[in-house]
Amino acid sequence: MDRKARTYIYLLWLLIFGSVVTSCSKEDDGSIPPSSEERYTGDSYKDLHSPWVKDPSQKTHVTRWECILFGLYPTNEVVSGSFNAVDDYALADGDVITDASLYNQLEQAEWTGDDTEIGGKRYHRLNGAGAVTCSTNREQHYRWTDTKSWHYFAYAPIKWRILKISGTKAVLLADRMLDTCPFHDKDEDVNWSGSLLRQWLNSDFLARAFSETERNAIETTNVENAPNVSYGTNCGPDTQDRVFILSNKEVFASPLATDYGFYAGSGIDDAARRFRSTLYAKCRGGWWSSVTGYCGNSFWFMRTNGYTPSNITYICDFGYLYNQGTAVTCDDAAVLPAITIDLTKASWAVATPVMSTDVVQ
Repeated sequence: MDRKARTYIYLLWLLIFGSVVTSCSKEDDGSIPPSSEERYTGDSYKDLHSPWVKDPSQKTHVTRWECILFGLYPTNEVVSGSFNAVDDYALADGDVITDASLYNQLEQAEWTGDDTEIGGKRYHRLNGAGAVTCSTNREQHYRWTDTKSWHYFAYAPIKWRILKISGTKAVLLADRMLDTCPFHDKDEDVNWSGSLLRQWLNSDFLARAFSETERNAIETTNVENAPNVSYGTNCGPDTQDRVFILSNKEVFASPLATDYGFYAGSGIDDAARRFRSTLYAKCRGGWWSSVTGYCGNSFWFMRTNGYTPSNITYICDFGYLYNQGTAVTCDDAAVLPAITIDLTKASWAVATPVMSTDVVQ
């Protein structure tokens, strides 16, 4: 057989063998969808959609959440002059309202509790006694000049990411951490059902963030409290809540996490899990990151216990799930609330969508 014929046969065998290997490889990882997969993860309602995901099982996945405005919460601080209580990189546009005239009006206003209204707009005041923690020199925390002076915050519409639509019901997650509150006020074994945070979200937060009409549109959600998947830690009974926070299962290692727009696998710092806190949450005591690449991001609690019942898991500034957790009394994690609403009962407005690539620093 001449060299040309041998070369032809050799190339033919390479082609056949390569086809077999490719076929076997696809069969071995058949659970991984093609890299071009794009889909909506749930139902739609009118012009609103559940999250759009591309390559949901790939480390390079991308998510787009459609968003709505619903409810109001203290957000932006009103100041009379210069502002240096928070590093510039940790601020978003509009966080600081520099208006000496408005500030003076707030100084002279009549307050009901710690709220007032000027020109048809609501404002909230806060001093050191109302903060979870306050300090004049704590790194990467709001720098208080004193604990007695009032700080004034304008209420702003709450922007929510739509995590899933089922019929007319939508599961919503706040686009920014709205406040700061410890998971619990005592260093003891505790789960979500008995936590201070659950009580606070379903009382103080609920009353402040939503009008009576808006509260009527908020569904009572059946909240599953599954054990920690790594340590088997019991996370208590399932609960029924109008306001809640997400669990490990909802952001990691389950089809539900994928439906919500998060990467369900391991081994990456998921950009879809990176969030920033409002200026009000920072003033209340929330920490922010100074790490290059994640500057200004904060960390947020899960409702899943860590490696012991006195620990609670959290998502750090670069989007990694710390499954061992931190102490339940940790005082500077910001809160990222979630709710379920009936879209037919709620008065809401469409807001600008959010891409997971938007929070890559």
